[in-house]
Amino acid sequence: MMDRTVLIGVDWGSSSFRAWAFDDEGDVVGATQLLDGLLTHPGDPMARLKFNLTEWLGEWPEVPIIACGAIGSAEGIHRTDYLPVPLVLADLAQHLVEVNGLHIVPGLKQMSPPDVMRGEETQLFALEEAHGWICLPGTHTKHVTMEHGRVVGFTTEMTGELRALLLGNGGLKPPAGVDQVFDEQVFREWVERSLDTEDAASPFAVRAARMTGQLDPAHHTAALSGLLIGADIAAHYDPGDELTLVADGPLLDAYRMAFATLGAEVDEYSAEEATQDGLFELADEAGLLG
Repeated sequence: MMDRTVLIGVDWGSSSFRAWAFDDEGDVVGATQLLDGLLTHPGDPMARLKFNLTEWLGEWPEVPIIACGAIGSAEGIHRTDYLPVPLVLADLAQHLVEVNGLHIVPGLKQMSPPDVMRGEETQLFALEEAHGWICLPGTHTKHVTMEHGRVVGFTTEMTGELRALLLGNGGLKPPAGVDQVFDEQVFREWVERSLDTEDAASPFAVRAARMTGQLDPAHHTAALSGLLIGADIAAHYDPGDELTLVADGPLLDAYRMAFATLGAEVDEYSAEEATQDGLFELADEAGLLG
């Protein structure tokens, strides 16, 4: 693998570590993923990075390393400044921060209303001359407005974190002893309850519906997920809108169904592929590949 590798790309977030080896065409020739988040494990971040890469590759790589995500935060290896928006994304490659042999991608900041992102800017870079709305679901979902490759503004919704907190503690935990089953019809029904912004249901309605016999206890999680995601997209989009959805797996499925319920038109892009493509293209634009 290493004889074909010209670049190592790293996405180190608060909860996981991912790295890829790229050949000169930008194809992934090797990968590793670890549950070693910057906020979930202790220890010096640089020492952990060296350990993770040498365990995977057998040695410290002699090719350039480009990294994005929380690695550039105060808890990471080196805190990089946020770049202000509006920002032409093509300019991002000029602002990589080199430290300890790494080339760290800086995040973006918005002053009014205040907002920040780290990691998603790399995914946006992969979308080339994107125009319109971009939705990047996650623990903290980003809704980004683009104008021909220029980031105009963005909003962060804590939908994923709120879902985890509500399902993990308090009065909206799933009923004890009941296995949760995902039901698409139930999910869509509760998405619709949030799309009517003038008469939207509150999260407590999920518990109330269960207690009054209107909701099967096994569908508690599906209903709450639909309600929260429905509220997320209702705050930013209208029926007939066209947008790009950057996601994978269950998040992709859930937001795809929610947007279909809304009546929006969606182009899909894999979040993992966007990170891979963004890292390689940034390294290429920055002249790291020779």
